[in-house]
Amino acid sequence: MASLITLCNEALSTIAAGQISMIDEPSIEARECKRWAPTVLAEMADWTSWSSAIKRAPLARTLNDRGAEWLCAYAAPADMADPVALREPEADAEWLPPYGPGTFPAQDAMAIPFIYEGGKIYANIVGAILVYTSSTMDPGLIRPLVRRAFVLELAARLALPIKKDAKLAQAISQQAEVARNRAIADEENKNPRRDPEYVSQAEWARMGVGL
Repeated sequence: MASLITLCNEALSTIAAGQISMIDEPSIEARECKRWAPTVLAEMADWTSWSSAIKRAPLARTLNDRGAEWLCAYAAPADMADPVALREPEADAEWLPPYGPGTFPAQDAMAIPFIYEGGKIYANIVGAILVYTSSTMDPGLIRPLVRRAFVLELAARLALPIKKDAKLAQAISQQAEVARNRAIADEENKNPRRDPEYVSQAEWARMGVGL
């Protein structure tokens, strides 16, 4: 499991700069890592919907200033990058089909309507649970290709202030773009987005479900 310091040192090594032991130590390497590493991590959250960055959280009600349009207003989580879907609270299931047609979990096929505007999430369900991508990437959870993309992207940001070398910064930036596209493609290949499958009651009945 990589720490942020480890990734910073990999980026520094890429530009042949000195290593650091703490992000707050009095060196130009630490100062620039402290400046740029959080920024690159935040940008990574917007590259794609990383499976490691998907979270779920119950939402807190807030003042509903659009009561004629929506029944409920919720405050967005502080670490939210993008909302993905809403879930309605349900009791624990006593039985679920182990396989068959349709989408699992079933709520994936419900497409509960909501909007996100002005820092609030508006919906018509009480006790909403939000599925969202976090704006905070955990360095210890990122996959090897994503790690490489982060290291190169950070190295490109560090090259100019630390090495004063514009050509080096440009060269590494080009490598970072290739690594970023490779990491995104790998993520989307391993976790393709699937459209919900809607199954009629007759199809379930033919399988013996609900009889």
